[in-house]
Amino acid sequence: MKMKNIIAGSLLGLSALHFGPDAGAVPQQTAIVAPSLNALSAQFIRAYMERVANWQWQSIERKGWANPQTNWTNGAMYAGMMALSQVTDNPFFIQRLIQVGKDNNWNTGPDRFFADEYCIGQLYAQLYPYYKDPVMIDKFRKLADSIVAAPHTEPLDWKNGIHHREWAWCDALFMGPPALGYLSAATGDPRYLETADKLWWKTTDFLFDKNDSLYYRDARYFDQKEKNGAKVFWSRGNGWVMGGLARLLDNMPANYANRARFVDLFKKMAYRIAALQTADGTWHASLLDPDSYPSKETSGTGFYVYALMWGVNNGILPEKDFLPVIHKGWQALTDCVQPDGKLGFVQVVAAAPGKATAEDSEVYGVGAFLLAGAELIKYNLQQNSPGDITITNPTGLNREGEIVEIPYDQFTAKLNKDTRKSFKVMDLLSDQEVPYQLIYDGGKTPKAVLLQVSVTPAGSRQLAVKAGTPAAVTPKAYGRFVPERKDDYAWENDRMAYRMYGPALEKTPKEMAYGIDVWAKRTTDMVIDTWYKLDNYHHDNGQGLDYYSVGLTLGAGDIAPYGKDTIYFPKNYRQWKRLDNGPLRTVFALTYDTWQAGNIPVSVTKTISLDAGSQLNKMQVQYTFKGDQLPVVTGIVKRKDPGAVLLDEKNGVMGYWEPQHGEDGTLGIGCVFPASVPGMKTDNVHLLSPGIAHSQQPYVYYFGAAWNKGGRITNAEEWFKYLEAFSQRVREPLKVTIQ
Repeated sequence: MKMKNIIAGSLLGLSALHFGPDAGAVPQQTAIVAPSLNALSAQFIRAYMERVANWQWQSIERKGWANPQTNWTNGAMYAGMMALSQVTDNPFFIQRLIQVGKDNNWNTGPDRFFADEYCIGQLYAQLYPYYKDPVMIDKFRKLADSIVAAPHTEPLDWKNGIHHREWAWCDALFMGPPALGYLSAATGDPRYLETADKLWWKTTDFLFDKNDSLYYRDARYFDQKEKNGAKVFWSRGNGWVMGGLARLLDNMPANYANRARFVDLFKKMAYRIAALQTADGTWHASLLDPDSYPSKETSGTGFYVYALMWGVNNGILPEKDFLPVIHKGWQALTDCVQPDGKLGFVQVVAAAPGKATAEDSEVYGVGAFLLAGAELIKYNLQQNSPGDITITNPTGLNREGEIVEIPYDQFTAKLNKDTRKSFKVMDLLSDQEVPYQLIYDGGKTPKAVLLQVSVTPAGSRQLAVKAGTPAAVTPKAYGRFVPERKDDYAWENDRMAYRMYGPALEKTPKEMAYGIDVWAKRTTDMVIDTWYKLDNYHHDNGQGLDYYSVGLTLGAGDIAPYGKDTIYFPKNYRQWKRLDNGPLRTVFALTYDTWQAGNIPVSVTKTISLDAGSQLNKMQVQYTFKGDQLPVVTGIVKRKDPGAVLLDEKNGVMGYWEPQHGEDGTLGIGCVFPASVPGMKTDNVHLLSPGIAHSQQPYVYYFGAAWNKGGRITNAEEWFKYLEAFSQRVREPLKVTIQ
């Protein structure tokens, strides 16, 4: 049988990599924080948001979608769910949005020029910068191109089905303009924003009442009156406008020519709306005749709280005038959340003011609630609990338990002397302590601080550094020299364990080995010391075992000079130095005696680091030789029976899923390089990735392994997916901002 080759991602593409929900990502029942906690604290607000969002998804799962997924009602919900995705630590919400896109083949609704049908384009354009898959926006972009190209000369009178072609009703200002604005921001094409600008003012010139600073729903309401004789200005209709204004301005560069005109309109509406808030904190269905509609109404209220808070956060509205209105509105919204998370008092689908009851709930009301909560959280974190460090995920990957490294001088630059002596790092949204480790790099003073954080796709974490004694961190990375076992150097983390061989092994020719060895683990405990002491680690004792065979090969991702189809192996390492040792990262350096690589004398030091939570190690190789460059090769030993191979030259990923080793299971081995690697290949012994090393300059790559019995990665597809994702993590690290 021939080895099954899976070349350059034919087993999976980046779409599969990104769009598949992570295991365990499910709607979580979030307990509402105890009433004693400040109702405007970030933790309290997020708890309410998650509870409402969970109820909504569970309701959809039970009852199905009330309207097509591309419908405007759901488009508004997606806007709120996306806002939640950026403040939650549960990846379920954004993964559910990805599933919506897949379910609809990333298309808008069937009535192509009807704004209600392409409101969902906001979601696609918001996701695209993180996932970077053109399929997400291609269809919407083609539609947007046709919107840009259309003449838009028809009058907006409510006849001849005008709303199927133009923004002839005020709700459309939430559906259409932000969709074009987000697309413009995602693609860098200004035409979409310019068209949104032009058409916004066409609608505004027609529907905006300058005397009342409010919008009529559509032309049918110009002459209609409420019971009290007032004009008919629908609360949710104007909520759509204010929400749309905020979202369009969010995508408008500060130097955009017409921005000031939009800001002026936003201010006029904001002051008018604030003055119309009722005593119960909500805005009733009719803005000028609330007594005729005495019940609360949460969809309009949600959009107003969102827009007003957005205005404060962006320096457009003064806090002193608007925070009391915002806080009163938010309290009213949370009062309408039932114990199971259902948001009540949402006026059902309509075109004019109407009644709402505690049992009335709609997806767009949930969307408005979530948008409002996300803006309140931003304010809380900016004003009441300023974060010292913000960590942002620029990708669509779920960065679970990832290690972030910050130079020590930058980390401590603004800390006082007492805090520097002893500090703890707090996550402001969860109020949980973040584990950290100081990195010394073999010296006596700290060089860097490592933080272990989880950041959802497109999400961020706000951290504060506070004086105090940090909680003890369970060791998740460890390594040591093992003189009692022929000078091994062994190391591990909470995923796998590894070792490299020292000089004493050379005295036992039958056991001689060159490359990197792997120990399979199914426990997060550190096992090296125990296994060496038992001297029975080739047998599965319940925690795992060592069954990997290295021999006279590169093993699990070692490197050596290469020429004329020959690998020039050195002898085993001669010196070791441990530079750092847990609890989150172990680092050591191995130095080798000079040997001949063909006609070139070469010496090398290999510095290896392994982080908690990672299947891969970082290898930094520094060769010393005469000349400009040295051909090298990184290899993974191949077995006689067929396995699965991934040679992704473009992304620099080399992966191998071994054939099953009897009852011991199957190991996956992989290497990831920071750049593309032309010339990857297999021969009779190895998978090989060639490269060029320069004297006394670091050559960096990553290597590691997974075990199908380890409980995380169980097959070739999952392993190759992990390697491709790791490659993206290397190219797009978590972004750290220090205030």
